[in-house]
This record gives sequence, structure tokens and C-alpha cells, in this order.
Amino acid sequence: MDYKKISLLSLGHLSCDLNSHALAPLLPFLAAAHNFDYQTCGFLAFAYSVVASLVQPGLGLLADRMSKGWFIPLGILMAGIGIGATGFLSSEYTMFAFLVFGGIGAAMFHPEAARYANIVSGDHKGVGLSIFSVGGNGGMLMGPVIVILAVGGLPGMPGFGLHGTAAFIILAAVMASLLFWRIRSWDMAAAGPASNGTNTSASNDWRAFSILSGCLLSRTGLTVAFTTYLPLYWQGVFHQTAVTGNLMLVLFSLFGVISNLSGGAAADRWGFRRVIRWASVLTLPMLAAFPFITNPWIAGALLAPLAVGLFAPFSSLVVLGQRYLARNMGFASGITLGVAVSVGGVFAPVLGWAADAWGGLSPAMHLLTPLAFIGAVCAFFLKKPQNAD
Repeated sequence: MDYKKISLLSLGHLSCDLNSHALAPLLPFLAAAHNFDYQTCGFLAFAYSVVASLVQPGLGLLADRMSKGWFIPLGILMAGIGIGATGFLSSEYTMFAFLVFGGIGAAMFHPEAARYANIVSGDHKGVGLSIFSVGGNGGMLMGPVIVILAVGGLPGMPGFGLHGTAAFIILAAVMASLLFWRIRSWDMAAAGPASNGTNTSASNDWRAFSILSGCLLSRTGLTVAFTTYLPLYWQGVFHQTAVTGNLMLVLFSLFGVISNLSGGAAADRWGFRRVIRWASVLTLPMLAAFPFITNPWIAGALLAPLAVGLFAPFSSLVVLGQRYLARNMGFASGITLGVAVSVGGVFAPVLGWAADAWGGLSPAMHLLTPLAFIGAVCAFFLKKPQNAD
């Protein structure tokens, strides 16, 4: 494993995903400034992912046929602009348009970056993909932190209000420049057919991949919905401040980073399917119990096991997807890292509609339990891939 390259790709993943994970902590500020309801907040969360679900499979197929390393820095730059512009806009429809633009950037980044990550991971796919994916979890951690510091501010450290979202454009421009400069030297090595991560001697197992997709859609639907409304949940149900809600999201994200790394190491030792199944079994009762909790401290304690259940299987799902579709690894990466997140994001406005219609987020959270059940059932039907070690 080339740790320098996988670490740089992970840092790029962080730089891309901190934009998408900044949207949830931004929503309370946008809602307060523009009088948005829950459904509108869900509509904006959906905007970032809807276009990615349409274009990412095509970008993944392109990555299977030729190297497009410049997709990686360009995707980061577009994602930063998409989020950074929201603080300077007043119309929800204009925000929607810029968030769609950012979603396209995220769609450009993920398939090619995951293909590169697979190549440089060598024989340690579980750990390598965990290091890569933990960058995305780090983005989940850093996105809210940047919002708190640049937009909301802390006692004695006032933020810049919604115009503080300019920080995301600046950070994206810096990281995109660094990656563009460094990654050009990788293209020659990564572009050839012998090293592009595609196994031309293996066949694609579409049936197994379809079952895996059930696990993916369940996990991403749960993760996107839960993280989108977590700060709003602490405000609306527990009557805490926006800063407290965002701090809970940071805590949940920190647990997610730890769980992702631990899950990758566990997968290399005990198997990818076993990690996915145990995580699904853990998630179901935790999500079923969460809406009944009325104490914010008890709810906060549940964030740790919930993070394990939702984040530990991430690298296992990506690697299994690449093995089930061994002839089209870029396409598989586009689905597992992009389309699944995008389609899972459809659940965010559904949960928002339910919260508006049923009188709050607490009763709406009951919708997460059947989704978790579907994921658990699919996990136990996963088969061993043909090219398993």
C-alpha cells in the first residue's frame, strides 16, 4: 500500500465531503434567515444529491475506460462553490441550482478517486478503502466545525453570519490546486489497462450487486436523513441551541470516523459480509429506540452505537461492490460512493414532509426503523464474491 498516495486521496475526500456535510448544520441558519420550513430544508438537502444520482454511473463507466485524474480536483472545486454560494443567496430556487452544481462536482470526484484508492491500496483493500473513506467521515466532522466557526461563531469568537460560507470556496480552491499539481504524475501509472483496477478475467455478478444495493440504499438513506436533521432535532425536540445541535453532529461524526477505521480493519480480519451483518443488527434497535427518548443526554449517548452501526460497514460495502462488478470497478464505485448516497438522500425530504405533517421530527423518526429492517434483511443474503481471498 502506498500510504502517501492513499492519505492524499483521503484528504481530497475530506475536502470534497465536508461541503455536503456542511449543509445540515447550515440549515438552521438558513431556515432562521429565510423562514424555511422542514420540507424546504429537506428539499435543499435533496438538491445536492439528485443530479449526482443521474450522472455518476456515466462518470464511473468513463473511469473504467480512461483515466480522468483531473476530475478529482475539479469535483472538489465545484462542490465547494455549490455550498459556499448558499450564504450569499436569498432564493431557495437559486440555492437549489447552486447545490445541484455542487452535487455534480461530488459526482465527478468519487468514482475516479475511489478507483485510484483501489489501485494504491494494493493487497490491503479493507484498510486502504477505510483510510480513503475516513476522509469522507472527516468531512462530516469538519463541515459542521467550519459552519460553527465561520457562520455561527463561539463565545468570544463571533462568526461572519451566512457570508462565512465563503470559507468553503476558499478551502476548495486551495485543495483543488494542491491535488491538481500532485496527481498529474499519477495519471500515466493509473491509466493503463493493466493497472486501472479492472479485472478483465472476472465476470460481473449483477444479482449479488443488486442485493448489496439494498444494503447501500438503506444505510445511506438512514445516514443522510439522520445527519440532515440531527441539529434540527436537538433544537425542535430537546429545545437546545443551534450551536448545541451542531456540536452533537460533530460528536456523531467523530464517532463515525473511529467506526469507519475500525470497521475496515475488522473487515480485513473477519470478512466484509460479517461486518455488514453485525452493523445492521446493531443499527435496527438503536434507531427504533431513538424517537422515544426525551432526555438529550441519553440521546447523545446513543450516538456512539448508532455511528458504529452506520459507518463501520462503509468500506466493506465499497469493496464488495467492486468485487461483485470486477469488470466495471469505476461504475461500481460510482454507485457505492455516489448514487447510493444520492438516492438515499431522497429520504431526507420525505422525513421533512412527515415532520411537518405529523407535528415534529420525533414522530417522523419512526420512519427510519423499517428502512433499517430492509437493510438488515439484505445483509443476510449477501453472497461471497467470486474473487474473494
